[in-house]
Amino acid sequence: MRIAFFVPLFFALVGCARFRTSTVKPEKIFSIAMGEDKAAFPKQNGVYHEIPSRVGIIQDWIAFSEPSKHTVKLFRAGKQVLVLRGGQDAKTGSKGLEALTIPGRIVMGGNDDFFVENYLPPDGESKNPSARGRYKILQFDFKGKLLRSIGRKGLQELVFENILWFDVDTKGNLWVLYRYLDELHLDKYEGSRLAFEYRQTDCEAVTLDKKQIENLKDRNSLVHCEYMYPFFSGNRIMLTSRIDRIDPDSAKKQLTLAYRIVKVRDIKENTTQTVFPRLSSIEEHPYLPLGKDSVGVWQNLEHARVRIARYSIEGDLRNSIVIELSGRPNEWRQVWQALSGDIYGIRVFADQLEVYRFQ
Repeated sequence: MRIAFFVPLFFALVGCARFRTSTVKPEKIFSIAMGEDKAAFPKQNGVYHEIPSRVGIIQDWIAFSEPSKHTVKLFRAGKQVLVLRGGQDAKTGSKGLEALTIPGRIVMGGNDDFFVENYLPPDGESKNPSARGRYKILQFDFKGKLLRSIGRKGLQELVFENILWFDVDTKGNLWVLYRYLDELHLDKYEGSRLAFEYRQTDCEAVTLDKKQIENLKDRNSLVHCEYMYPFFSGNRIMLTSRIDRIDPDSAKKQLTLAYRIVKVRDIKENTTQTVFPRLSSIEEHPYLPLGKDSVGVWQNLEHARVRIARYSIEGDLRNSIVIELSGRPNEWRQVWQALSGDIYGIRVFADQLEVYRFQ
């Protein structure tokens, strides 16, 4: 069975420590009919496209984007309370919010606000296939007021090349994981100010010292940082580095996973702790931190089930959370975990879009 998730589904490690098992099932928290005046997504050969890869959820507020319509819709207790429009209306010719071009993923803030990933097409509607657009993140309040446009390093004139992930911590600060010039960056923004920056080279230097990196080169191996994620408190970050072997007989210098190293960096104390020193299976792949002091590893099970194994920072197995997906697997477009630890899913039917919380 294959399920199209936009978060990795990882293999749960087996530990001998005592742990408990919990099963969480989907609870529907939002439903809206598909249609021009409801949830408007393009449809081709009976299949809907541009279903949001993530919707913003906090308490009884929900927001989602309609990229082709250049709109963001905000609901409270199931009732629509706000529509943000960008671009130009094809019917009336009226112009919408200039800053809003093509909205994508949405994340709720902590102060009656939300963040929208905003795609900026190439200048002049370039038809050059090599031309690529860029991204900024727009912050709005629940009344629709644009609070700020956040660019790379917090500068209005700079754009993000490729945003991999973004979310907010307990203080409402925005964290963004992205690539710039093919280097991984993790930024924290307080308002529009860049308050913290951690780069791929920083991650790799924490994983191994210079002597260890040189020894890897002698063994036809190399290290590179795969992921950097903050904990929900914003005081720690989880670093995952991958050690690859290089096949010397391959003309393309093919890389094969040797193992992964997972560490936690306390950004206030400037201390680092190893969680997993050597994950040798390609499926052993931690994802977002869970809570204040644990990390999660995902596993795709049979019969429409997913499991998250929760580990302490010391690497001890604490909890095995089994997620049960109801209905047919192909109805589920997205299942994801928020930085807060909440797990959500999007389910699509022929005439209905539904949002679920797993509890």
